[in-house]
Amino acid sequence: MSLISISLQIAFREPGCPVCRIRQETERRYLFHLMYEGVNDGMTRMHLIRSLGLCPEHAWALQATEQEWWHDGLGIGIIYEDLARRVHNILSASLARSSWARLHRRTRWRRWLEERGRVGRWLARWLPARAPAQPLLSRLSPSGPCRACELVGESVETHLSWLVRQMADREFRERYAASDGLCLPHLRRALEIAEDEETVRCLMEVAATKLDDLVTNLKEYVRKHDWNNRAEPKYAWEQVSWLRAVAFFAGEAPEGREEEVYRLRCKALADYRARPERS
Repeated sequence: MSLISISLQIAFREPGCPVCRIRQETERRYLFHLMYEGVNDGMTRMHLIRSLGLCPEHAWALQATEQEWWHDGLGIGIIYEDLARRVHNILSASLARSSWARLHRRTRWRRWLEERGRVGRWLARWLPARAPAQPLLSRLSPSGPCRACELVGESVETHLSWLVRQMADREFRERYAASDGLCLPHLRRALEIAEDEETVRCLMEVAATKLDDLVTNLKEYVRKHDWNNRAEPKYAWEQVSWLRAVAFFAGEAPEGREEEVYRLRCKALADYRARPERS
């Protein structure tokens, strides 16, 4: 059995979309190893230079990772000191070239022509129209993707492809059916990858079964909010069904840095999974 298959089957046993869980684990592992052994690695630093650091989501997750494990910011300080110095050099070089003054004169010349009447406006149209900061913006923009996003995306694609391929195996299919199934974004991608009608049918059947349960529990959750039904027992899986609905449409919530909120979401996953089997 491949490592990919093992990781999927482990994720099947946990609450929530298994591919979302693998995505979160890949993200956590990359950020930890970046701080643990990648700060001074040449290839890692090259990726960070091309992308000008990480995307906002992963930059703050990296900060939280270092704070959580090392109670410090040395690694981030080393990475971003280098990036800040590079951006400072770009800005300083642009200022030294005095390109701003030339562009300002061009803007004033255009305005002067436009004030001269119809002929002046016609001539002004032929002046090169370029935003003053355009040359600078190209140098201040990333030339590559966020490395964390790139690696997480590759991991998701690999595991989804394997999941779809393994749906032909009866035992694997049964284990998948016993899980909470895929969230809608990952279900869409799995259906895109699927190459035969039987696999598409299996994916649809599992999703439809999970949604049938979810719709029933959502209806009960809403119904029991009615004053006339206030005395009816409120089951845990009904009370957290609205969170499961959000997770189905948006994907599982990322590991929260607001500990109480994250703890409540984890409990909701477990409570919903504890619902009784429907006959």
